[in-house]
Amino acid sequence: MWQWWAVGAMVCFAAMQLIFASLSRRGADVAAVLLYVFAIAALLYLTHVRATRAVLPRAPRDVALLAAAAALSYVGNWLLVRALAAAPNPGYAVAISGLQAAVVTAAGIGILGAEFSWTKVAGVVLCAAGVTLIVR
Repeated sequence: MWQWWAVGAMVCFAAMQLIFASLSRRGADVAAVLLYVFAIAALLYLTHVRATRAVLPRAPRDVALLAAAAALSYVGNWLLVRALAAAPNPGYAVAISGLQAAVVTAAGIGILGAEFSWTKVAGVVLCAAGVTLIVR
């Protein structure tokens, strides 16, 4: 099931990146675009959390990690939308950003103890090579 969720996320994020590129190329300020997106997303998440009665993390370490993730999200999204606006093809910026999968795969092995195999390493190398071919 998780694979279908990932496919759904990919479709949503691809459409979102195209919207960002379109708005940015029409002169919309990157920070303003992201303000709208995250303000509306915050309202959607608030509604979702209230409807599902999700328990909010309260431990100081968890809150600190969430704050770090939020800061990284802010910077990462701002840089990506700027790259989308400036790249000759927005897919180039998304391809480079998509190498985060390789970073997460490698870090997941070391930090989270995720599974490791040489076949998976070869897959990461091939992904990086593919991105290089796309953006050249």
